[in-house]
Amino acid sequence: RLCSDVLVRMAQTKPVRSHAPVILHKLLLTEPRVHKPDETPCKILKSLAFILRHWEIQCLDLTEYKMAAQSLIGLLNHPELPTIRFSDDTLQKLVEVVYETQDENLTHCFLRTVGGDLTSCSLSWDVIHHFLQHHTVTVDFRRSTIKQENIQDLLPVLSKVHLRGLKSSFVLSIMRELYKTCSAHSVSSLLSSTENCINLENRKLSSVDCAALRFTLEHCMGVSLNLLWTSIPEGELESIVPLLSHVSDLRVDRLLMLRLLHVPELHQEAAVVLSALHHKLDFSSHDALDLTADMTVNGLLLSVEDCRVISRAIQSAQTHIRLNVQDFEIEDAGVELLFPILHKVTLQCSKSVLLRFLILTEADHVRRVTSLAHALSDRMDLSGAQLNLQACKALALFLEYSEGLSELDLSHCQLTDHALELLMPHLHKVRVLDLSHNLITDVSAANIYNAVSSSNTQTVCLFNNRITDSSLFLTDQRFEIW
Repeated sequence: RLCSDVLVRMAQTKPVRSHAPVILHKLLLTEPRVHKPDETPCKILKSLAFILRHWEIQCLDLTEYKMAAQSLIGLLNHPELPTIRFSDDTLQKLVEVVYETQDENLTHCFLRTVGGDLTSCSLSWDVIHHFLQHHTVTVDFRRSTIKQENIQDLLPVLSKVHLRGLKSSFVLSIMRELYKTCSAHSVSSLLSSTENCINLENRKLSSVDCAALRFTLEHCMGVSLNLLWTSIPEGELESIVPLLSHVSDLRVDRLLMLRLLHVPELHQEAAVVLSALHHKLDFSSHDALDLTADMTVNGLLLSVEDCRVISRAIQSAQTHIRLNVQDFEIEDAGVELLFPILHKVTLQCSKSVLLRFLILTEADHVRRVTSLAHALSDRMDLSGAQLNLQACKALALFLEYSEGLSELDLSHCQLTDHALELLMPHLHKVRVLDLSHNLITDVSAANIYNAVSSSNTQTVCLFNNRITDSSLFLTDQRFEIW
C-alpha cells in the first residue's frame, strides 16, 4: 500500500534511481490523508510512470485511488505498463473514453492492461464489437445490451469473447443459428465462451431446438449439459440419447431422468449416461424437483416399470451407483425388481420403503440381507417409523443374518417391551444403537444391558423411556439414559 503523496516523494529521491529494481507482486495506490495543492494528477502520473520504469510491478491496483478517466489515458501508453486494476466506476468511464477515441493503439493497450476483463461494465454491442477487433474480452451478458439481432454479427467473433451470465434462451438462439448455418466450426467457439457448458435450464424445446442441440453435441466432446426443468417433446429424446456420450456432466430433473431411463436406446448408452450423471440416480426433491410438474397426476410413486428400467440401467453400470428414491413410494413388485441391484448401489429411501425391503428379505433372507446391508452402508435409520410385529420380525431376521450394523436408529418408534423381545438376541451386533423416546421399561432395559454388556457396542441411547431405575447403567459410559 502506498499513498500518492509518498509516491511523489519516493519518485524524487535518489535511491529509487540508483538501487537495483524492486520486484512487487502488487502495488496498491491509495488516497493521501490530506490533499496538497502541488500534488496534481499530472505530477502523480509522472511519479507513477517513473516508479514503473525502475520497479518491476506485476499488478498496479488503483481501485482505491480516484482519478479522472481522461487523466489515465497517458498512463495507458506507458511501455512498462503492468496489469492494472481499476475501480468499477473508473473502468466504466475508461471504456467510454477509449471507445470515443477510436484509437487502435490506445484500445489495444487498454484491453491488454485490464486483461480484457470488462465484466463489471455496462456495454453496448457496438462497444463490444469494436473491442473484439483488438483483443479478447470477457463481458457479463446481464450488463450488456447484446440482443437476438446481434447474433449473426457475434458468430464470427465468438471465439474472442467470453460471455458470463448467459441466459439459456440466448444460448439456445446461438445454437439455432449455428445449426441453421451449419457452422460446425463455431461450436467450439460457443463452448469456449460459455466455459464448455450448454445451459438449457427451464426451456421448452421445439423440434428445431432439439435438432440444434443434436448438432451442437455432434461437434463437441466433454461438455456440461444442463437440462434441469427442460421440456423435450415426445419422440425427440430418443435421438438425443446416443449423443450423451459426448457429455461429461449432465443435470436433469427427476422426471426427465425417468424419461431417459425409459428410452429403449439407453440400454446401449446406460454406462455412459450414468457416468455423465456422476454415477448418481437422484430422484429426491432437494435438488431435482421439477417446478413445472403437476405432482398430483402421478404422485410420488415409482411404478413397477420405473423400477424395471432403473434396475436394467444399474445392471449395465461398471461402477457403484448412488440411488436416491427418498421421496418416492414403491410397490412391493417394484421393490422385488430392485433387490438384484442392491449390491451395486448406495441406497437412500424413505422409511416406509425401507420397511418394505426389510419385510421382503424373508423370501431369500441370506442373499437379500447381505445386499440390503451393503446398500445401506451398514447404517439403518427407522426413527419415527411405526414398527408393527411383522416389521420387528423382519428387522430381527435382518440382524440375525447380517454381519451387524454400525448404526441403528429406532428412536420415536413407540417400541414396547414385547416388540423389543424379538430384537433382543441380536442387539449386540449394533455398534451405535438409539432406542430413545420409546416405551421401554426397567425390565427390557436390564435385558438390553445384559445383551450388549460383553459386545463391541459403543453407544446405547435409552433416554426418554419408562425407565425408573438407572443404577445398573451408572458405571457404564456406553449408555446414555439421562
